[in-house]
Amino acid sequence: MIRVYFATTFFFGFCLLFSCVSEELSSDFPDSITGHWDIDGGGTLLFEADSFSASAGCNTLFGGVEIENKTLTFSLIASTLIGCPEVEGKREQELAALLEKAVLTFTLEENQAQLRNAKGEMVLTLTRPINAALVNAWEVVSIRTPNAISSSILDEDTGITFFTKGTLDVQTACNSGGGSYTNQEDRLSFTDLFFTERACESERNSREQEFTNALLEIDSYSILRNTLTLEKDEEVWVTLRLEE
Repeated sequence: MIRVYFATTFFFGFCLLFSCVSEELSSDFPDSITGHWDIDGGGTLLFEADSFSASAGCNTLFGGVEIENKTLTFSLIASTLIGCPEVEGKREQELAALLEKAVLTFTLEENQAQLRNAKGEMVLTLTRPINAALVNAWEVVSIRTPNAISSSILDEDTGITFFTKGTLDVQTACNSGGGSYTNQEDRLSFTDLFFTERACESERNSREQEFTNALLEIDSYSILRNTLTLEKDEEVWVTLRLEE
């Protein structure tokens, strides 16, 4: 009887410990308030180590924030100064008033965060955004050139389609083509790119060259909601959005 009791107790303790470890390792959600959030009721919020930015779809609010012991202490807020439609402008004012020099506590549960004021009243509910998968059809928004990041009317119908087996299709301002890609975590590179050789007017040829040159520089990528950024050394070279 003593042996059975010991074995049962050991087995129960082992299973309890193993279950706890497995649950912790299998969690897909970071145990941190930092990162991107969607605000219930409208707007987005980004927390970094000591700063934040928020938007209701027009201007960007930004400022400092101290994160300590599940408490957020916001400092003075600044804003970009774009004229906004009434709905976005009103929501922006609400967010600014709520966050200006505020001290809020927060709780995290899976993909949600709840922010409460000193009275314990919930003032914001945040949800981690759902990001699109890389394997999709993407259309170009902007391209980095030697002088600046630029968008062009010539980028209409320009884009990349990624396929599951490491191949891709590319449409430039002039020609179409394809190739291969490799990705691991957030690393990305393109190889064996090829294009048709259709003759186009000089502006289209130039824009095509800017796009293909940018692709050869890429070493990483990130996706936020429906936007894909292709990057080199953490600097954005091409921005694309999910094709509708």
